[in-house]
Amino acid sequence: MKLSERIKQARFASPAQEALLNILVTSSWVLSELSALMAPFGVTPTQYNVLRILRGSHPEKLPCSEIGRRMLDRMPDVTRLLNRLERAGLVTRTRSSHDRRVVEVGITEKGLELLARMQPVVDEAQERLMRRLSPEELRLLSDLLDRLRADEETLQGTQPGEAGS
Repeated sequence: MKLSERIKQARFASPAQEALLNILVTSSWVLSELSALMAPFGVTPTQYNVLRILRGSHPEKLPCSEIGRRMLDRMPDVTRLLNRLERAGLVTRTRSSHDRRVVEVGITEKGLELLARMQPVVDEAQERLMRRLSPEELRLLSDLLDRLRADEETLQGTQPGEAGS
């Protein structure tokens, strides 16, 4: 369904507005689909993302700050998220031996097993959600989205009208 039909808006103020709204609607749809498929496993897409990050560094542990930097959806309260994962037995947290102020997080065997069980379901959903685009179109989409975020670091925290000043 075209964006204009979906949101019942025939005209847009600019191509930029239409593209931005399209990104937001599509993001919402994809997150909703992922949330629904992950719910039976007892995790959210954000929790799944943290577990994947930790699996990628396993057996090494990562400081909480590094997990926050690597997350797809940057959220300020990584501690609360890790509390839930730790209560579920999916991660462990320990104080760093070289700096007691740093908390290091690792994935448990239970967390690795959960990811292994989820992988086929996630792979199938990924294929289903992206099936209307060819491999070339998917690469182009990724390239375009990377370009769109080129100023991500520069623009974070700026007020409207401040960009580039």
